[in-house]
Amino acid sequence: MMWVTGRTFMSNTIATPSKSRSALTQLDKQLTQAKSLMRRMRQTVADVEDARTIERAKSAHGSKPRIPWSQVKKEAGLD
Repeated sequence: MMWVTGRTFMSNTIATPSKSRSALTQLDKQLTQAKSLMRRMRQTVADVEDARTIERAKSAHGSKPRIPWSQVKKEAGLD
């Protein structure tokens, strides 16, 4: 039985043509666009989660009076 050691010998490699500069530039551009899209999607998911949390909190407190935003800002030192 022959064990595979994970080594690749030069005689076993296949020579592949190097990518042209324009192809690499195109890939970089696509990668940048994909990263931007992922950032926007993460922000959207976070916004949806925040909205769901707020709605759950509202329904959990029923008809209890809510604290006015001006009071919250004052207590948090944002005013």
